[in-house]
Amino acid sequence: MKITPGTRSRATLATVAAAGAALLLLTSCASSTEPAPEAGGAVAEDCTPLHEFPTIQDGVLTVAAMNAAPKFHALSDSGPFTGIDATLIPEFAAENCLEVKFKPMTGAAAQLDLREGKSDMFGGLILKTPERAEVFAQSEGSILYETLGFTSAKDDAYATIDSLKGKRIGTLSGSYYVEPLKAAYGADSIEEYQSDSNAFEDLKAGRIDAVAWQSIQGFNFTDRDEDYVTEILGDEPAYPELTVLLENNWPHTKGNTEMTAAIDDYYERAKADGTVARVLTENKIGAQAADLYVNGR
Repeated sequence: MKITPGTRSRATLATVAAAGAALLLLTSCASSTEPAPEAGGAVAEDCTPLHEFPTIQDGVLTVAAMNAAPKFHALSDSGPFTGIDATLIPEFAAENCLEVKFKPMTGAAAQLDLREGKSDMFGGLILKTPERAEVFAQSEGSILYETLGFTSAKDDAYATIDSLKGKRIGTLSGSYYVEPLKAAYGADSIEEYQSDSNAFEDLKAGRIDAVAWQSIQGFNFTDRDEDYVTEILGDEPAYPELTVLLENNWPHTKGNTEMTAAIDDYYERAKADGTVARVLTENKIGAQAADLYVNGR
């Protein structure tokens, strides 16, 4: 599948709320027919959890969240929090009678935070990989599909893996794509970044030729700058690791099988009852991209 200029769908940052509480707290248990939990309240005393699982702090789900819109975005450590996982994770927590404490950080820092037992979950639509499964628990299912996107100046619009041979490519440190990109292009051609905004700034400055990352991140930037484009590539048998359709989930504490079961149950229901599609629309994900993210290809 390729989303080309003029027909491609793009993602954009959801409108930021006017004010946020010190922590994102949930007002009560939630169901699929209720609005998303709002910040500023506490879990109702008579809340009955749909599932029960251990957390670091009783009654609180502590989430190290990769700060990268539109998947998850925080203006500060205390919010306001916007984006896809900023809605889905609180809904999951609310039905299990848990308050949410978001800790925004880079992806690499979030992985370390979870590994060291300082958080219960790694949020921000995280790709499932065998390497992460060795360290973290991962769901059986997934909340969204994802694939590689190439972001570049519109005049370049790299549409194949080989079209970037000999070019300077940026990617996010700790990403699944780092090693496959180095294998395809050579380590000297890959520049790693701690944040998506820094990568895009270097692209605009001409220090790199393209950014290779999750396509949803690329659409978020190119929607706001008409001089740049994000391309989703089709299957390329010579580069299966770069063009494979991957699954997003919420890595969590290894061995917490009760949490894994609760997450899988939520994923199944959230996709079936239209919650995921609703949240994608709320975050201005276009129809063509949303279909890929929900249904695959």
